[in-house]
Amino acid sequence: MAELLERPPAGPETPSENIFARFRRSPLGQTLAIRSFRFYWTSTFFYFLVFGTQRFTFIWLVLEISDNAALAGVTAFALGIPAFFITLPAGAYADRLDRKRMVVWTNVAGAAISIAIAGLIWTDVMTVTLAIVMALATGVTTAATQPPLTAMIPTIVPRERLMNGIVLRTMGQNLAMVLGATLGGVVIDVWNIGGAFAILMVAYGLSTLAMLGVHSQPIAQMPSAGARPSIRTSVGEGLSFIYRNPGLLGLMVLLATMGLVMLGPVFVLVPEIAREDLGQEATGAAVLFAITSVGMLAMSIALASMSNLRRKGALLLITLMIGGVIVIGLGASQWYLVTAVVMFLWGLGGGIMVNLNQTLAQSHTPDEMMGRVMSVVALAVAGMMPLGSLAAGGGAELIGAGEWLMVCGTALIVIGAVLWVRLPALRDMD
Repeated sequence: MAELLERPPAGPETPSENIFARFRRSPLGQTLAIRSFRFYWTSTFFYFLVFGTQRFTFIWLVLEISDNAALAGVTAFALGIPAFFITLPAGAYADRLDRKRMVVWTNVAGAAISIAIAGLIWTDVMTVTLAIVMALATGVTTAATQPPLTAMIPTIVPRERLMNGIVLRTMGQNLAMVLGATLGGVVIDVWNIGGAFAILMVAYGLSTLAMLGVHSQPIAQMPSAGARPSIRTSVGEGLSFIYRNPGLLGLMVLLATMGLVMLGPVFVLVPEIAREDLGQEATGAAVLFAITSVGMLAMSIALASMSNLRRKGALLLITLMIGGVIVIGLGASQWYLVTAVVMFLWGLGGGIMVNLNQTLAQSHTPDEMMGRVMSVVALAVAGMMPLGSLAAGGGAELIGAGEWLMVCGTALIVIGAVLWVRLPALRDMD
């Protein structure tokens, strides 16, 4: 599967050559030596460049039109709610169709929607209703992309390189989200919000071109077309597999908690807090999310250097509870610099959560079930985020954005403690 690495030339080497040679021999270097993985990494980089800009851009668009946090919450809800209906079937299809081809076509659809939004803005006909409709359409493409995109990794890298592949993908994801969040804010300030959506279209196109260079192994034990069960039966098989594995089931509960009480509220309310309480324009608000991605990138690099990390499930639960304290601090902060520091800390925790939940889920799942399990992983987070976003928008109008974040942080601490006691299979997962 992986191309063989050439040995470095004999003889004396400069320090920079030594560093480069050591990296090539390292697990990360050997994973990057796989040609298809490099194309995959590039494709996911541009995809997450879109992802890092998209939610912020939609929310900022609605805030500009309406100046209403509740409507921003409805828009975030519309962006995420298709996951409830699309993700599980997409995972079932990802276990029977060409995963690369699925990603290519969903990217093409996302690009078409993005340029249509830009056109509506440039012709001055965009409304809150149209923004919500376009958010729904975008949410459909995102929900259909996530399962096949994530499930591709074990068919590109050997199993012993799985965590390295996941960490490298996460590092690229975080770098893309740093650039995406910053780029979105700068483009909004320079070329207005229509230009931001045009940039999304370009990034979708680059992701599609890179994906065309990926060559993956066929799915193991995939049934022939005539022997395939119905999509409904396939989805049921995936859910049953998770239910019979207490560790995986507990992992899904943890991810759903993150989406509902952490990610949904933070993504909706931080732009509102930056705009109303901290007096920031789009760039200043976007930089906060870029700082978060820097923290995630730093933690991903740290995890990549740990060859034998143990008790991953326990670390996830501890990180969830610490995340509650951080979200409380985010809601209580009244200064931009303090908020930036807290967002960085939140990013460090996010680096642990993203890398370890993917590693645990994929290392405990056979390849023929990977698409369906990854669809439930995506649904647990993306499906709960719109509910958390909707509640956050209403809660911000009722008691204030910062106050609602403090409520959510307290809930995270309590839920994390309950999961620690009630789900030992998750706590002991490795």
